[in-house]
Amino acid sequence: MSDWGDIEVSYGNYRETERHVIDTLREINAEKLILIGGDHSISIFSVNFFSKKIRKYVQLDAHGDFDDSYLNSKYTHSSTLRRIGEILGWENIVLLGLRSISRKTLEDLEKLGVKYYTSADIERDPSILTKEMKDADYISLDMDFFDIAYAPEVGNPEPLGLSPQIFINNIREINPRYFDIVEARPKSAESTTAILAATILREVIIKMDEEF
Repeated sequence: MSDWGDIEVSYGNYRETERHVIDTLREINAEKLILIGGDHSISIFSVNFFSKKIRKYVQLDAHGDFDDSYLNSKYTHSSTLRRIGEILGWENIVLLGLRSISRKTLEDLEKLGVKYYTSADIERDPSILTKEMKDADYISLDMDFFDIAYAPEVGNPEPLGLSPQIFINNIREINPRYFDIVEARPKSAESTTAILAATILREVIIKMDEEF
């Protein structure tokens, strides 16, 4: 295992940032990889780069991230899942933990046949998480998947989320080649959000190393 440091972001310039990410991923040339964000759009870059090795992508997120464009851009945190679906195919992506979405975006999800489960669905039946994550090649965890009681410092906080325990209980069941954790905005390394994110990363690293 090794830490390759930070990728330089060219703010407001998607294509330049994409070039930095792709050049770095090509240099690393890893069989397994964890990325830490940052804006959720980082997942678009990495999924595009590894697309031939990804049969199933699972996104844990309070939001749909399925707008066709946001603020006149097609490449933002609000469009992440839609761009990834265009890359991998709608049948190969799953959204878990949804609890905030516009009517138009929900209609688009359903029209295109994207499989999704709400936070309430998972709370009623935690086995959904196990079933959907266990065969995922790429798992993307937006920290707003968790309730704001556990992760208040995120890009777009949403109440009525899930407990971290429900995710941690499933770490032994996953075997992704690629994992990212995004949208954490902690003010210090000692904050609740930072500690939770670091704990999840530690457990995921241990699990991915066991399966190497």
